[in-house]
Amino acid sequence: MKYILATFRALLLAVSTIILVIVLFILSLLLGLFGKKFATRVLHIFSTFIGFILRLSLGIRVKIINREKMPKQRGFLMVSNHMGYVELAALLKIGPIAFAAKDEIAHWPVLGAVSKAVGTVFIDRDSGGMSEKLIKKISEVIDNKVNFWFAPEKTTTDGTWLRPFSSALFVVANQIKCPVVPTVFVIKKLNGKPITKKQRIEVAWALDDQGGNTPLMKHLGHFLTFWSVQVEMHVLDPLIPDYDDANIEERRAFSHHVHELMADALEKHEPDFDRERTEL
Repeated sequence: MKYILATFRALLLAVSTIILVIVLFILSLLLGLFGKKFATRVLHIFSTFIGFILRLSLGIRVKIINREKMPKQRGFLMVSNHMGYVELAALLKIGPIAFAAKDEIAHWPVLGAVSKAVGTVFIDRDSGGMSEKLIKKISEVIDNKVNFWFAPEKTTTDGTWLRPFSSALFVVANQIKCPVVPTVFVIKKLNGKPITKKQRIEVAWALDDQGGNTPLMKHLGHFLTFWSVQVEMHVLDPLIPDYDDANIEERRAFSHHVHELMADALEKHEPDFDRERTEL
């Protein structure tokens, strides 16, 4: 039965994605006649439909806690813990969000054009570090009233611990004084029952405790067999950074403060959270 469910969901995901990509591609061409920035602001709204398709196809159910803390105006930076694709699908329930993606996606036929249209920022991972060019790109996206998300951990965990944060992307929020919205995601149930430590790596696409890595398509195929995955999204109080850009220690102090706020929230809502753990 679960394989029939997985097949149905895979077809639903594939067909819905193809239709949505074609619609967005056509709209991007039409709206582009009124200017690139205008087209991006409008198409950015459609990212919520992408999230809906993902949640429906993957059986992800999301409960949003403290939704009223979200900024009323568009153009903010959201940060969260990172478990793979489960929190990205959950994140889009709260509203339109743009993401960072690897550089080669920008050159993909049709999908690349759609990604650009909804405000995606493309990163050249081979160059390493945080370039002024990338900071400028993200600043332009947020200035255009497009919300942006990034994971300060840079890579994934199973949701029971936080990696050290990279402070670089907080530079954007400090320079343009936009709100930073910390958020934590907690996996609560799998197939209607409280999730166990052993099951977490089946939901989160991350390295296991032995450093093993499951290929994405294999992990996704197994994920599609689940009846439901229940996730809680806890929105924390927004912060507007105000520190000296030239002082890297001040930047790191702000990043550490956000880390501790998120750790506090995870400690409160995630029974298996290990605050002392920082690496595999």
